[in-house]
Order: sequence, then structure tokens, then C-alpha cells
Amino acid sequence: MIRMLIVVPYRELYDLVQDYARDSEISQYEVRIEHLFGSECKKIKDCDADIVVARGMTAKAIARANPHVHMVEISISISDLIEALLECREIDNGKGVGVILTNPDICNPVLLQDLLGFPIYLRSAEDEAELYAAISELYTIGIRTFIGGLTLCRRCEDLGLRYFHIKSGKEAVLRALSEALAAAKSLDRERAKTNLIFTVLNNAEDAMLAIDNSGIIFASNSQASALFIKDKDKSLEGLQLSEVFPEIESTSGLEALSETGTLFTIGEQLILIKKTPIVVNNESFGFLITCRNVEALRETERNIRKALSNKGLLAHYTFSDIVFKSGIMQSLIASAYKYSQVDSNLLIAGETGTGKELFAQSIHNASKRCTQPFVAVNCAALPEQLLESELFGYTEGAFSGAVKGGRVGLFELAHRGTIFLDEIGEMPLNLQAKILRVLEEKEIRKIGGDTVVPIDVRVISATNIDMNERIRKGQFRKDLYYRINLLNLSIPPLRQRPEDIEILFLNFMRRFASRCNIREPKIDSDVMRVLCRYPWYGNIRELRNLCERLIILNDGNCISSSMVESMLSLDNGSFMYLQETATEVKREIHFNRIGDAGDSYATRLAASGKSHKEFAASLGISRTTLWRRLKQEQKAFHNET
Repeated sequence: MIRMLIVVPYRELYDLVQDYARDSEISQYEVRIEHLFGSECKKIKDCDADIVVARGMTAKAIARANPHVHMVEISISISDLIEALLECREIDNGKGVGVILTNPDICNPVLLQDLLGFPIYLRSAEDEAELYAAISELYTIGIRTFIGGLTLCRRCEDLGLRYFHIKSGKEAVLRALSEALAAAKSLDRERAKTNLIFTVLNNAEDAMLAIDNSGIIFASNSQASALFIKDKDKSLEGLQLSEVFPEIESTSGLEALSETGTLFTIGEQLILIKKTPIVVNNESFGFLITCRNVEALRETERNIRKALSNKGLLAHYTFSDIVFKSGIMQSLIASAYKYSQVDSNLLIAGETGTGKELFAQSIHNASKRCTQPFVAVNCAALPEQLLESELFGYTEGAFSGAVKGGRVGLFELAHRGTIFLDEIGEMPLNLQAKILRVLEEKEIRKIGGDTVVPIDVRVISATNIDMNERIRKGQFRKDLYYRINLLNLSIPPLRQRPEDIEILFLNFMRRFASRCNIREPKIDSDVMRVLCRYPWYGNIRELRNLCERLIILNDGNCISSSMVESMLSLDNGSFMYLQETATEVKREIHFNRIGDAGDSYATRLAASGKSHKEFAASLGISRTTLWRRLKQEQKAFHNET
């Protein structure tokens, strides 16, 4: 509650103030009206109030003795002074008069003298000592009549001198009281803000210290007190940071602290301490020191990941989950890790089953966004209207069937995390334009909504089709392609890295045997030869499915090559497993090595199921060019063999 003291020196003023205090908004505050004057009153030295309203010398004395108090002075106006001078002229018969004020700047004595026709001697006095000195000075030059406040009047009465009291007019009093009311409202708001700030600070999980530029603590919360001092009765305010945090002295002082955080051991706790500058109106006021318990931080991260997992918004895989032996995969993972350290848009290309989402999740988990959501959406699995509502969300009543309260879109769910747009090449053109705007503006608009929602999302896209071909056919926007393809990864098919087949096969066999709780079967030596001959158009996913079937359907303790060939033949009727010669195996390896996109033209032609004309058109070349390249490949093979 704001406490207000109104000091009145005479009865008329008391009645005026009392009426105002009773009938105005000022009555909602704790108001005390006291009758006193002068600068020597004992009550002045112990002013138990937030705002004081007083006049003249009393106001000056209270302000000096209580610098923390908001002082509102009842001013003496020029009209109040002239009224007293006119009264003085009628009695004094034109003799000189001494005017003693605390604010002499309100008038020009020369002008008043010309106006009223008698000498006016103006002096200033802010306390009783200065007042007595001014009276004595004027008395020595023959002045016997004085004008001023009530303190002057009482002094002149004691000395037997004539005096006239300057009274404050009603307008001046009401103006001062209105100013006091405005000050009370402002102070009330500031206190509410301060209380709110301290409530927030004391309810924060972190210990917080506010220090000035010299390292002195001027604010803290209860968590900081619990961390840095054992005596609960002691306060941190006014202490040097080094007094409560001596560990900082062993380093380079405040320079040892950073905005990203520095680890210190305080007691038995490992604490992450951050330093944030406090800047107001471009002026530095010091630093905010935030202290966070590392174990509590780990627990918070665990809870976040648990919550995200429950919502299905968690990336499960990391780079350590990628099984490989080939150098090409080692190089690819190295590039992927570099990409994880930035927020640039990324496009992952690769045939179906090569592990594009595995890479996307690994990149997310290696990034600074790892504790935030990972949202995956298949752009080809949903119709255009449903896909738009899934991506951007909708408001209540946006369309028939919209759920009550609307729905949050996947982009919004992925805020501060990563969204994975799988099969983006299949996205409808109309929706591509909206995705482009999201990438450019970093904001979304719900279906049926009239406001935009800012988002902070990293976009990773994936495709298993030729994007350049889609662009040529007008099925994909070139500007969107350049947006999503700022960074890119191209995952090679399994047939281009045959050295990975064995390690993947053995890994899957162990995994499924353990899952099915059966003994891992032996593998015939010829099995790997069969596996390496197969083109694996379904890539790792196809290999994994094969391994699972082998574990489930195997009746013995051994996996034979004939069993593998049989299952692969069932999977792909066009692939006939004949007894291939060493030369044929060599041809496959050669074609994998010289192909324009990792495969030979012959291999790609056979896999496409297209005619020579159709296949050439899909490549953007003529049939003549295709025939010439096929012959070149055949000739190169024969020369090598």
C-alpha cells in the first residue's frame, strides 16, 4: 500500500486538503494529514511515507532528511505573492518590504516594485538559519515589514516586526495533490512490476544474480541465496561477486564467464554459469549471472525427450546406427555431420530404401536442435487438401469436418526443431508455392486463419526421383528446388557399394535372431556371392526384409545360397539366378563403377522396364546417343576383360 503524508501549516489549508482526500481517488491510498511547519520539527527526520506533500521550508527540510521519499511541493504562485504585497502596501504606506521565499525565481522584484510603487527586497532561504540571516540583513538596512511563509511570520512575531503571510491559493494546492495522486499511481505500477519480477525470479529454477559493472550484486533470487550463502539471514545485495563466488578469482574474473555458459563446481554441484549483459537504452548496467545445475539440466532434457517420444516427435537414430564398411559411406557421413552443425535447408537424394530418413534423424540428433521435435511427413501419402491442413493446421470452422478448437500443423509442432519432408518431389504444385513462402518468410498461416505464426524450423527434404526431370516437365518449382537444395546429400544405392552388403547382412541376421529369440544360423560361403550379384533395387530395406524372412522361415541351423536365391527370385520374377561366371560378376562391378549416376546405362535400362526410346527420353538424350553409350560401355568391358 502506498503511504502518503500531507503536511499543512495552517487551518484553511487543512480543511481544503481533507475535503480533497475524502472525495478523490487519493482515498484508495493510506493518507495521513499532519499540521506542522518549519525545518526543526522532529517528525521531519523520520518521515514514514512514500510520498510527501508539503510547502516551502518544510518541504525542503523533509526532502533533505528523507532522500528516498517522493516530494511534491505546494508552490507559491506569483498571484499569491502579489496578493500579499497589495495587502502590505495598504498598511505600510509605501515603505520598503522584505520578501523571503524558498523559490525566489517566481518573480522579478524590479517589475513588482515599478508596479506597486514601493521598494521590494527579495531574499531566498531554505532553512531557518538562512531565514534568520536574511531577516537580520534586511533589518540592518531599515526594513521592518516582511512577507513570507509561516516560519517567517512566527520569527517576526518574536522580534516585534510587522509580517504578512503568503498563503497558497486553492488552485496551487489542488495541482500539488493531483501531482501526488499521479505519483502514487505510478509508484503503485512500478511496485507491481517489481513484485512481478521478483516473483518470476524466485520461481525460476535457476539461481540468478544481477551485478553492476564493478561486480557488486544489486539483486538476486532465493535460489541464488541457497546456492551461495549458508546463513539464511544474510543478504547477497551489496556484496562483491568474488565474495560469494571465490572460484571466479582463480580465473580471469568476469571475463571467464560467457553467454554460452561455463562449468564450475560449487560445493558438490556441477553448475553451468552464463553471463548476459544488462543494457537499457544502449547503456550498460552490468550483467545477469544465471546458474543452472547440470544434473537438473540433464533431467529436464530427459523429460523433454520423453514427452516428445510420447507424441511421436522424436528422432530415434544417430550416426552410430548407420552400418557401413565402404569409403563412400564414410565420406558421406562426414559431410552429413558437417551439415548437422548448421541450419541450412538440406535435400537428401537416393533410391527407395537407401536410408534417407535414417540420415535425416541422425543429422537432427547431432544438431543443436536435438532436444526439440523431429516431425516427419510423407508428402506423397496424403491428398493435397489433407496435406495442407496437416502441414499448416486449421482454425475452428475452417471447413466441414474441422475439429472443435482447430488443429496445430506439423510446421508449428516442429518449432525450434526439424521437419522432414519425405518424397517432396511428389508434392502438388499449389502446395509447393505455400511451402516456398514458409521457407522465405519463416511464418505460417493456418487454414481459415487471419494471423501469421512465426516459426523457427530447419527443413530437411528427401526424394527418390529425378528432380531435374520433374522441373523440366513443369511438375516441380525451380525456385523451391533451389531453396530446399542449399545443401545436398546423395546416398548411393546398395549395388554401388557391394562392400557394405556383407556387414549389413550379418548385422540384420544377428538383430532378427535376437528379436525372435533363436540361435543365429550359420551362413554358407556362397551366400555372399549371391547377395553381391543381386541388384538390390529395394536397397537396404529389401536386404533387411530378406534377413527377417530367412530368420523366420529357416528350419535348420544353416542359411544356404539356394535358399537365398529362391527368396530373391520370389521377390523379383524378372531376376533369374543362373550360374554366373566370374566374367559376369566382373561386368556387374564394372558397370556399377562407370555409370553416369553410379549405374551403367545397360543396368539402368534393364531396371527401368522402358523401351530404348522411352528411356532415352527420360534421360533427355536421343536414341542415337543412348545406343552410342551402350556400345561404348560394351567395348570398355571387353577391353578390360
